[in-house]
Amino acid sequence: MFTRLRWFLYGVVVSAVVAVMVVKRARAMKERLDAEGVGRVVASYAADIVEAFGRSLQRSADRGSQTVERPTPEGYVSRSPRR
Repeated sequence: MFTRLRWFLYGVVVSAVVAVMVVKRARAMKERLDAEGVGRVVASYAADIVEAFGRSLQRSADRGSQTVERPTPEGYVSRSPRR
């Protein structure tokens, strides 16, 4: 009997803590939903897109200059350009 009561009390406490966290999060989101906050989010998202595009361009340029190590019959590693 006490086991059920204990789990019920745990559930009540956890529910109260989660409710407080959700309310705090909702208030913080409400404060960020002004014009400046939306502008910051859009600017950050645009910067992330530009950065990702730059990385993809850099990777595509680097692909041609990488070398691949291939073992030779003698056991030595020769470095030759990737094909």
